Amino acid sequence: MYSTSGRQSVLLLGPPGIGKSALVREAAAEIAHDAGRTMLEYNSRHLTGIDLNDVFGYPERYFVFVDLRLTEAEPVDLMGRPVTVRVGDIPQLVYQPAQWAALLSVAPGILFLDELTNVHRPDVLAAAYKLLQDRTAGFTAFCSGVQVIAAGNSPRHSVIANMLPTPLLNRVYCLEVQAPQLDQWACWMSFHHPGSEEKVLAYLYRFPGDLCRIPDEDEALGGYPTPRSYTFLARDLSAAVGAGLGAESIKSLCIAALGAEVGEKFFAFWRHPVPTFTELKGSPKVFDGLNMDEKYIAVVAMGQGIAAEISATAFRSLDAGVLEARGLLQETVADCVRLLEAVAVQSREYLGLLWFTLANHIDSPWREAFYFEVCARSRTIRNACADIGNIIKWPA
Repeated sequence: MYSTSGRQSVLLLGPPGIGKSALVREAAAEIAHDAGRTMLEYNSRHLTGIDLNDVFGYPERYFVFVDLRLTEAEPVDLMGRPVTVRVGDIPQLVYQPAQWAALLSVAPGILFLDELTNVHRPDVLAAAYKLLQDRTAGFTAFCSGVQVIAAGNSPRHSVIANMLPTPLLNRVYCLEVQAPQLDQWACWMSFHHPGSEEKVLAYLYRFPGDLCRIPDEDEALGGYPTPRSYTFLARDLSAAVGAGLGAESIKSLCIAALGAEVGEKFFAFWRHPVPTFTELKGSPKVFDGLNMDEKYIAVVAMGQGIAAEISATAFRSLDAGVLEARGLLQETVADCVRLLEAVAVQSREYLGLLWFTLANHIDSPWREAFYFEVCARSRTIRNACADIGNIIKWPA
């Protein structure tokens, strides 16, 4: 939408917690990068150290991203504050624009109006509609390089969501946003939150239907599973374990993030005892005797163990030649082939999860070298990878 000259305003509708806000922010960063501009994210944290005189003096150097949560806004936050000025002897009332509006009047960027459908104040809604329809804050018009994007939940996804007036909907591009697929979320996590608790991904491969479960109308309190809540849990669970929190505290954290039903289910899955990577590598047949939950967790342990060995191999080969480095890699792969075959013959989901775990821990070009070496040594693994697709591109 941004590449079109009109830059018609856009409304994104979808369930809560699926990444609408992250999608817009990442689009802004991509546009800024492609244009060779500095991304200026307008909030107190990102403005620290930025010389606004430079932004107003050289707006062609910047791309401004303004994120406004409409449920926290007053009309003056959106339209500007009325002030009295004198022209000659005549007092006059004018709107003094907010700083973000002044920035967007001189520099290109994206104005993101979040939670549009959750606003219950007509005065705030009227101000938001003017921003969407006229690309104007009070009497301050945005420059031609500004795109206005709003986001909200539809009434079928949120009991507090409002229907919107048809004249507004007729003046914007209204797009339905779907929850991400599990593989898409896993790729996003590997890029934005490396080192997160990977048993969360193992659980979702085991129970993909639990990725996004919007509660019914009568379930008004407590957490519930969405990509956003799993992101929080995967990030914070690693820190909680590292801090030495006990089982009951971990269980409370899981329930707080995912709600009672899914939270307890995840906690039971998470605490399953499984063989170590060393035990699995020494006797791959152990994998066959595990139950389904244990196999998903064991696959994560395998991926972490293999990645550690590949990383050690890469370190040992720093001062080695190409042939010697390949020989070290072949030794490592030879030790793991039987275990990888045990996974590959069971389920392509296991192999996909294993590769995601490996890809998140092994840097290129060792990731690609490992993949090609394994496929060259085993027809079973090669055929299983072909069934999944081009996993060499994971994470994207």
